[in-house]
Amino acid sequence: MTSHPAIVLAVLGIGILVLVAAALVLLVQAMDERAMARRLSALLHQPEGAQPRSPQAWSAVVSLTTRLGNGMRDSLLSANDVQDLTKTLAAAGFEPSQATPIFMGVKVASLSGVPALVYLASVLLGYPPLQQALGTGAAVVMGMMLPNWAVALVHRRYQASLRRGLPDALDLMVVCAEAGLGLGSTIERVAQEMKKSNRPVALEFSLFSHEMRVMPDRRMALAKLAERSGQPAFKRLAATLAQTLKFGTPLSQALRTLAAELRNERMLQFEERAGKLPALLVMPMMLFILPCLFIILLGKPATQLLGLLASLPR
Repeated sequence: MTSHPAIVLAVLGIGILVLVAAALVLLVQAMDERAMARRLSALLHQPEGAQPRSPQAWSAVVSLTTRLGNGMRDSLLSANDVQDLTKTLAAAGFEPSQATPIFMGVKVASLSGVPALVYLASVLLGYPPLQQALGTGAAVVMGMMLPNWAVALVHRRYQASLRRGLPDALDLMVVCAEAGLGLGSTIERVAQEMKKSNRPVALEFSLFSHEMRVMPDRRMALAKLAERSGQPAFKRLAATLAQTLKFGTPLSQALRTLAAELRNERMLQFEERAGKLPALLVMPMMLFILPCLFIILLGKPATQLLGLLASLPR
């Protein structure tokens, strides 16, 4: 017994969720710069006279999400909010110019689609009106925060990969510098070698290499590298390279010193985390380990004592 409004609401909610899923896939693909290389390679190897195939449905979804995100961004967010969102998406490995409108479109679609589906499900399952209202309200909050949680998860993993892979990239830069390569060739080589072991570091170095070729001053590219990554280690790397370019100090020696400092800092962080383990293990030990020890050590004597007390004459 489903009414016509419920059917319309179901179709609308399913369509919005499909839009959200497609836009999330697009956000993930925006991180992969190799997609552009694949498209260029396909165009180069395409037979003469053949027309490139473009999925119209996917293009329509992308266009709709982008237009929706641009409209909501211009009407809901201030300039400072847009700048903060751009920095957050850039620090998560996305291309801000493409990811910002898609993120806003996904957020609007999630904010409207998730509550609609929850309300429809509560109506079809026969919940009372109070539970329907509570579930829809919780779904509104969930739909609002779900894109933020997804970006925060990607941002945390991306930043962890940057922290983990930068010392190795600096060691490769030292090898390239000692081999006689210039700064631009060193950055390109490190970006190429780091693709398989640590893709976020390779992406940052690849973007840095492109910016050095495009921008009139290399110090501008260094400033964008430090601002985009958001990592103190990358800021120190940018400062070291800027000092090398300005004063002509040996590049390999400066990079070797910086790599050693970063590894020492990582070791200090590990030691700090290891030092916190005794305090963190107190509660699990009291709740799970000590009761088991008491049962093992005192179980048999306690049963023997109870048996002896039961055998005594009264």
